[in-house]
Order: sequence, then C-alpha cells, then structure tokens
Amino acid sequence: MIAQQNSDYKALYNQLNQLAVLSESEWLSFSQMLTVKEFDKKDVYQQAGRRCKTVGFVLQGCFRWIKINNGEERTFDFAIENDFVTNYLSIMTGLPSETEIVAVERSRVACIDADKLLGLFDSSYNWQKIGRHLAENVACYSMERLIASFYETPETRYNKLMKTSSELFLRVPYHILANYLGMTKETLSRLRNKNR
Repeated sequence: MIAQQNSDYKALYNQLNQLAVLSESEWLSFSQMLTVKEFDKKDVYQQAGRRCKTVGFVLQGCFRWIKINNGEERTFDFAIENDFVTNYLSIMTGLPSETEIVAVERSRVACIDADKLLGLFDSSYNWQKIGRHLAENVACYSMERLIASFYETPETRYNKLMKTSSELFLRVPYHILANYLGMTKETLSRLRNKNR
C-alpha cells in the first residue's frame, strides 16, 4: 500500500521491508529523500578519486565497478536491477574512491545522499536493523569475493556466474565479462561453447 505512492520505488520498498518492517512515516521520510537519476551507457556513476556521497538502488539497468592499475582496466563487480550501487568503503572512511562505477547500459537509479541515509540508520530501531543487515550483507559478500579471487579458477568463477547471474551474459559485452572472470575472450568463448 505505501509503496504504491511511487511505483518506481516498489522493489526498493519490498527489499527494505524484508530487513525490517518500516512504518508509513519511516518509509515516507525516506522516500522523500530519494531522487531518480538516469545514466546512458558508459556514464560514470562514481568517479575514481572522489569521495562517494551517494547510495543508489538500481531500478533499471546495469553497472560495473572498475579499477585502473598501471593503465590496465579491471572489472571486478556488477550491479543490476534490485542491487545497491555505491562505494561503501569510501562512504565509511571518507576517503576518495579508488574505483569507478560506470553504466553498462541505459540505467535508472533511485539515489539518496549517503550522509542522510547514515542519519536515518540512527533515527529508529527499524532503520538500525536495516543498516546492520546491509552492512552484514556487504561484509559477507566481500569475504566471499575475496576467497573466490584467491582460490577459485576462472572456470569455477564462470560456472558460478552462470548459476547466479546468467543474464549478465546477455547484457554485458564478452570482453568485459572475460576481464571480470580473469580470462581471455577466447577462453570465455570456449567455455560457453563447451557448456551449451
């Protein structure tokens, strides 16, 4: 009922309410802080070298996280519909982002100022619970990714990505997926053909 006030935010409302049931006034104060921003393909959501000040929720589209080291670009994560898009490390430390977040396709994002969101986390038990769950999710995801980067082969990572996010293979150019998986385009093509 509350989410119908703005159908754009229905998925965000549902996701937050799985973490803690927000009252109508809690949701209303939050939703009034949101703005919807549109990004064309290759538009930058978060620029490297600048402090991240925004937390976004992808309503439509796809983004990738990029780190450039010695002139070499490496994709190390993606966000699609119903994912959050931000640089949590930069927000929490206040340091400039070492990574860039770029739209892979035309995208729409519900955005909130990070400082306002952090203020909400201190405003009520429900928001504290949501903040804790989101932080726990980030910590668990980061640990899982760290272990995978050290101990999984590119083929294992490919199989895992096919199982969890196969639609990326339809939305993201192969050279970007190969870069993300730590393999060449040719190896990725061979794996795709082998597993058909």
